[in-house]
Amino acid sequence: MTLTAIRQSLHLNIEASPYDLTSVPSASGSDSPSSSARASIGTEVSTPGSVMDGVILYSVLCMYDFEPTDADHLGFRKNEILDVIKQEDTGWWAAMRRGGDSIGWIPQAFVSPLTEEMADRLWNVREELRVYEYGAEQLYNAAPTIRNHEWYYDNSPEPSPMPSPAFGNGHRARETYPASPGRRPPPSPLTPMPQPPLHSASVYNKPTPPTPEDREFHIGRERSETVPGGRTGRRLPIRLDDHALSRLSTLIESTNIRDGLLSPESAISDAQRGKIAQLTGSAEAWYDTQAAKATLPVYLLPSYSDQLKLDADGIVRTGSLVALVEKLTSDPLTRDPIKINQEKQFQTIFLTTFRTFTTANQFFDVLVARYHMERPEHLTDEQAEEWREKMQLPTQRRTLTLFTMWLHDHRLLEEEPHIAQRLTDFLTQIVQPQPLALTAKLIIKSIADLTFAPSSEPSPTVAPRKRRKSKNHKNDLLRLDPADIAEQLALLEFKRYVKLTAQECISYAKTQTGKIVENLCTFCATHDKLAAWVKSSILTNDALGKRADTVDFWIKVAEKCRNLNNFASMSAVINALSSTVISRLHLTWAHVNRKSILEALIKYNDPSGGFSGYRSLLLNAEGPCVPFIGMYLTDIVHISDQFSDNDGQISFIKRQRWYEVVQIMLRCQTRPYNIAESESTSNFILAHLRLDSMKDQTWFWEKSQEVQHSELAHADIRKGLEAAGF
Repeated sequence: MTLTAIRQSLHLNIEASPYDLTSVPSASGSDSPSSSARASIGTEVSTPGSVMDGVILYSVLCMYDFEPTDADHLGFRKNEILDVIKQEDTGWWAAMRRGGDSIGWIPQAFVSPLTEEMADRLWNVREELRVYEYGAEQLYNAAPTIRNHEWYYDNSPEPSPMPSPAFGNGHRARETYPASPGRRPPPSPLTPMPQPPLHSASVYNKPTPPTPEDREFHIGRERSETVPGGRTGRRLPIRLDDHALSRLSTLIESTNIRDGLLSPESAISDAQRGKIAQLTGSAEAWYDTQAAKATLPVYLLPSYSDQLKLDADGIVRTGSLVALVEKLTSDPLTRDPIKINQEKQFQTIFLTTFRTFTTANQFFDVLVARYHMERPEHLTDEQAEEWREKMQLPTQRRTLTLFTMWLHDHRLLEEEPHIAQRLTDFLTQIVQPQPLALTAKLIIKSIADLTFAPSSEPSPTVAPRKRRKSKNHKNDLLRLDPADIAEQLALLEFKRYVKLTAQECISYAKTQTGKIVENLCTFCATHDKLAAWVKSSILTNDALGKRADTVDFWIKVAEKCRNLNNFASMSAVINALSSTVISRLHLTWAHVNRKSILEALIKYNDPSGGFSGYRSLLLNAEGPCVPFIGMYLTDIVHISDQFSDNDGQISFIKRQRWYEVVQIMLRCQTRPYNIAESESTSNFILAHLRLDSMKDQTWFWEKSQEVQHSELAHADIRKGLEAAGF
């Protein structure tokens, strides 16, 4: 039978009927009520029919996941290979899985046709690597010849381009499958043609298959296997100069290659590509990393990568504890500086936030288990040695590095002192290999040094300047220098600010009271106490002129706090002066001289944009600084509400957002003031913070009304005197 006759037979046997709910004639010509035009795909029709030979036109590689929205669609996952038996001009193709029972419609845009040679080759590649392998081969074949530096010599004619779905030579047009009524294509779909996603929100790593018992097939085959059959001549080593690298970079970054050959899930993001181009001059680093991962044997791949959910740039979004720790202790296998920085950032975020999703004991146990990882079964001696050199030893080194980071940078002794003894016991058991044993001894020494070292407060990097001479205030605020008050407030606030820890700030999302947030509560309470002192100092002055002078005094203090980058105290003073109990004293404000300065400072207290004024001040502040952190605490609570841990998956993106906020909150802790402390002024401040904070809101409101009434009476007397001619 000729190929034309086969295709005609195919057309007659599987031509779909118009879309309706009428019965499909059986093989015998009689109607079969059990067989309808809308029979479910994948189920055998009960009415037997004659067996016909169907033709497989070609195979396709699934480039994206496709979720069926109709009973006649055939759903598939990225990296699957399907056989196409019919194609429609609408873009819907009838396809089936090799050896499968069901036929369904698939969208043309979600798949790429394969030559017979490529299909056979991809069948022998691990499923999760097929799109990478296909993309790499197409990228290689599509690369242009570089001037003066040929990539390879090829005396044969140019290889034919990727054939259209109406295949000619070299494809599966002559393969057949046994056709039955249950394996006919369903009616042509009327649903709109779906389009593949432009960008993938996340990437799911596939489970690692079991370790093979032999290595008859190796993923990293020689490139000569990929040369089309018609090509002769051996490829020579690639010689790349600057011009060649530029052309290759342009090729890799082209929209057609990226979107047509590589799935969005495997493609590098535009932002990341730009960063790599800036750092390396090309996308070589990324491509080499992908190639290295694609050629790794199974026993060198992660065991729990299927329990991690990544975004398009490879950033972890969610994962189980064991999968997160596996990534934490695994060699990233990359020379890409962007990826290396991501790995370091991942370690820091994990160690900063792990107490929010596990206990110190559980984390310690998982790390120890990773250090004592077991060798996979069925490895040859050569494979076992490779596993030891490339998997076990790097994992053990990174595990010890993590213990060091936990000890020195993430408060192991302060937060989990009981872990110190367990860690020491574990480290003393490490005697081989020698480099790891030496590292273990150094960590043990660090534990001893840190345990018995005297605790010390952070000290200024420079000696304090000469102490400002304090006036004899005799408990009268207006006899003090506003600059002296501002400086001592800065010292007091910084002492409390420097005690804050990342753990306390993150814990604020769950609880706002208790010992776990004790230092944070003390720091925030200073803001409220200072505001109470400001309001009380104004309201307790009976004389109008003295009240106005007190307002001017506090405006000067706020201005000095602004110059000292003490935004915490500045915010407290501004809040007090703009509060209702003070702003309603119109006669007092009529005698204030520095209202224009206050109006400029009040703009920072505008809550619009999440206190964008304070955020900008803090980010641009240089030198010593005490931030106002109210809006950052609000951010932490909102992040907690936005992301949640579900089904054993830890929302790591939530921890990453927390970490970013906390870094901004605490970044000024290493920049202390070089101001000498004034004991008399400091004691004066502490006394008023303690006494005035005892007054509740009712007292302030009643006192404000009393002062306001006295001002109104004063105004009436003044009007009467003016009316009388005085």
